[in-house]
Parts: sequence; structure tokens; C-alpha cells
Amino acid sequence: MPVAPRSVHVMLHLFLVYISWGSSYIGYKFSLEVAGPFMVGGARMVLGGLLLALVLLLSGRWRRPQGKDWVHAAWMGMFMVLMASGFLAKGQESVASSTAAVITGSVPITMLVAGWLFANEPRPRPLQWLGLCTGSCGLLLLAWSQQNVGGVQQSSPGGMLWIFTATLGWVAGTLLTRRFPSKSRLSSLQSCALLIFAGGLECLLVACLCGEQYAVRPENIRWTVVLAFAWMCTGGSVIAYACYFWLLENVPIATAVSYEYVVPVIGIFLGWLLGGELLTGTMLLACAMTVGSVFFIMWQREKR
Repeated sequence: MPVAPRSVHVMLHLFLVYISWGSSYIGYKFSLEVAGPFMVGGARMVLGGLLLALVLLLSGRWRRPQGKDWVHAAWMGMFMVLMASGFLAKGQESVASSTAAVITGSVPITMLVAGWLFANEPRPRPLQWLGLCTGSCGLLLLAWSQQNVGGVQQSSPGGMLWIFTATLGWVAGTLLTRRFPSKSRLSSLQSCALLIFAGGLECLLVACLCGEQYAVRPENIRWTVVLAFAWMCTGGSVIAYACYFWLLENVPIATAVSYEYVVPVIGIFLGWLLGGELLTGTMLLACAMTVGSVFFIMWQREKR
């Protein structure tokens, strides 16, 4: 039976979102060999914002931003870019990319609790509490299993804390966006371009304050690093955000946010395949518990 063109479009957009965001972790792993975390995260977002703005300009969908648009972008960029991207890169200095993927995959867990405590969201239901417990146990098991694998510490507790804080930034930004929506005439994609550009500038400012500009290692530049960083700028920023917003407008929300199940799996696989990271049975069990808990939480939310 032939596949409808619309179904092909949906599957293509989903595939691009999965690959783009799932590969960001291994991209950071390679890029951090050359520059510091906030410099890498800031440069990635600034270039991504400029590329997305250029695409909108060439397609005739760009409108001149007003002052309030820039203020909103700078405010939200602190949470959704500086923390969510900069802190993630900082944590990956001492955390395996596969571990980073699993920790950030816990965003729906944090979102559920934060929404209930701070945003007047409904109290979690029994199946969601089960998912919260399972996911928390999975993260604790992952942290324990990373301490010593083959006699070598794979991930530091401090690095894992940086990454978990990065997820809090994304959750806080999301909840603040719902509570204080931007009253702007800009499209969602243009607002997104301003957001990642402004947040990227904030990351670069932090990088300069930390002296990262003096710690650049150009001798470590090689073709794999260049390709990884270029893909984060184009795939992880322009392609992923454009496809994600298209999905939000054209498919059910449960389909659009299905990346929350798939991205950690892709991050783990690429960390093993391209980054030479070790995977043990305990680590795989922890990953299954964390990703599985997200399924319970999301399924119950969409059912309600």
C-alpha cells in the first residue's frame, strides 16, 4: 500500500529531529577538545541563530524585531540556552556523552514535578509516580555504575550535577514561557532564532569571564572536530528547531515530543560507536529504567 506524502513528511521531520538532537552529545565530546564549554556552546548557538535568521530572511518570513522581543529573548536565553546548552557542555568535560544523553532524557520527569509544585499543574497520577520512582532509581544506578568501569572513572559526580542543572534550566524556561508568554508579532521560528542567538551571546560572555578565550587549543583541530561542530550548528540548531516547530503545528503533541524517548538511545549508541565509550549491563539497565519511566509519564499525560 503506498505511503501518503504527508506521512513521508512527518517521518522525515521526526527522523531529522531524532538524529540532530541525539548527535549533539557526541558533537560536544569532540568540540570540547578545542575550546572551553561555554565558548563551544555559545559559538554553536550564535551561528545557529544567524543561520536560522538567514533562512527566514531568504524565504521572506523575517520581520524586524522590536525591543521587547530582544528583552524576552535575552531573558529566556538565560534558562534555555545559557543553562540548557552551556551547563550541558560544562558537564560533558567530565561526563561521557552517553551518560549526558540519559540524564537530559529525564527532562519529562523534572517537568512533571516542577509543573505540579510551581505551575499549578495537576498532581501526578499513580502510574506517573511509578515512572518518577523508576526514573530516579535509574539515574542513581547510572551515577553509581559510572564511578568505576574497568578501573577508570567514566563520569564525575560534579559533571553529572552540571548536566542535571542544565535540564532544570530547560524546564524552568519552558514553565516561564507558559506563565509569561511573549506577546509578539514574530513567528515561532523567528522568536526561536532570536532566543538561541541571544542565549549564545550570553554563553560567550560567560566564556570570556571564565578566561576560556585563552585556553583554545587549535592544535587539536581535525576534520572530525570540524564536522562535529558544523553539524551542531546546522543540525542541532537550524534543522532540529525548524523540524520540531513544524511537527508542533502539524502532528499531535505526543508525536512531536517522541524525541524524548529516542534521543537518549541515539546518544548512547553514538557515544559507543564514535566516542569509544564503554557500556556495561548495569549501565544499560539504568538507561532502560530512565527511558522507560519517561514512557510511563508521557503516556499517562497524553491519555489524560
